[in-house]
Amino acid sequence: MIYSTKVQTQLTSTSAVQRRTRFPLQISQRKILLICVDLALLNISLLLGLYFSEGLPFSIMTVATQPLWFVTLSIIWLIIASANDNYEVIQAAKLSSSVLGIVKTLVTTGLLYVFIQLLSPQLGAGWSTFLIVGTLSSTLIILWRIAYALILVQPNFQRRALIVGSGRASTTIYKVIEDHDVGYEIVGFVTDDPPDQDLEIKGDTVIGEWSNLTAFVYEHEVSDLILAVSGEMHPDQLQAVLKCFEQGVRIVPMPEVFEEITGRIPVDYISERWLLSLPIDWDSRRLYLLVKRVMDVVLAGGGLIGLAIFFPIMVLIIKLDSPGPVFYRPERLGRGGKSFRLWKFRTMVPNADQIGNPTFTAQNDNRITRVGRILRTAHIDELPQLINVVAGDMSLVGPRPERLVPELEESIPYYRTRYAVKPGATGWALVNQGYAEGVEDTLVKLQYDLYYIKHLSLSLDILIIFKSVIHMLTMRGR
Repeated sequence: MIYSTKVQTQLTSTSAVQRRTRFPLQISQRKILLICVDLALLNISLLLGLYFSEGLPFSIMTVATQPLWFVTLSIIWLIIASANDNYEVIQAAKLSSSVLGIVKTLVTTGLLYVFIQLLSPQLGAGWSTFLIVGTLSSTLIILWRIAYALILVQPNFQRRALIVGSGRASTTIYKVIEDHDVGYEIVGFVTDDPPDQDLEIKGDTVIGEWSNLTAFVYEHEVSDLILAVSGEMHPDQLQAVLKCFEQGVRIVPMPEVFEEITGRIPVDYISERWLLSLPIDWDSRRLYLLVKRVMDVVLAGGGLIGLAIFFPIMVLIIKLDSPGPVFYRPERLGRGGKSFRLWKFRTMVPNADQIGNPTFTAQNDNRITRVGRILRTAHIDELPQLINVVAGDMSLVGPRPERLVPELEESIPYYRTRYAVKPGATGWALVNQGYAEGVEDTLVKLQYDLYYIKHLSLSLDILIIFKSVIHMLTMRGR
């Protein structure tokens, strides 16, 4: 096997050094570790608070006799922490962002728990308990997150990945891993494609033969093979990969790694078989769809009642700011590509669709009115869509409804797949990316939408709703 000078040096040094004891953690394992330790420290803090302030025993019996206290606190924490991205591995690996996110979650959780305690005294304890629990949980969880950010990024906990392939797919996954500190260390690349010999990507070069793949995996203590090959593998190549699998190496296709890291489906790198294997069995999801519909009607109906109180104020400020109707009623496409009329507060000048580009709204679009800019920043303009939710044209959560743009359907793979579910007042793409300004942004938006469609679940819907509330409160709209 032929290596570049750099890689030969790496091989020599690796062979000369005693093989280290490694604990390579997958992304899912890192998330589980973060959740379990957070909850353990949070509940230990509550247990200690009850011990010092209420005299309750520091034992499992206290948890057994007062389970509502511990369960309620844990649920609130999980929801707020998830909405604040505290369990995104890339955030947890960065000390400043991790600690800041935890502080936000601690404050919000504390306020909500106190508020719930005021409504339900049976959940409550004295103020001294809250003070002790707040102090202990803040200290313990922040210290734990600092330890995670400093220790779990060390080589012994990294997954050593070898990328098999050297085309656009391998370059893309390399850049994604490099841009996201998610516990991967790229060992190098393996390819037999003649045009790709002597390939160098950011200084990492590996050239060689598939027949020597197992030896390379052993020498470099590779834990993951990322398959970024195009087309079908030759039987000899498949055998080489299977030998690595026999050694305990994790074999994972490039699209799965991309999806795991980014929360998006890489539509440029999946075959048509992906569409045929979408895990959507509507018969088995009847209960989910029923619960989702009930949640839509209850939450949207309650939201409309609250909106009715402020409706006269909204009418007044929109009318005083600019002439034109209060509502904007564009045509959008729903499930199955069926068109419907969307309800929104008007935020642009009248006939804005006939001015400039009607498909995309720029960051500082001059068609937006002064009041409209405020409404869009807080996502208040979207609230009338609750009418569409109650009517059944939309759901609270789903891909954002789009106008008919044949050019996008023709140029972007799998674009029409987003019509498989009802559009949503908010969605996975909106809380992660925001609004699209062009075809490239629309492609990224679709990748998020396809991820949502693939992973439909009530827990994902609830997460998106809470992340949307945070977006509204922090004025992240546009």
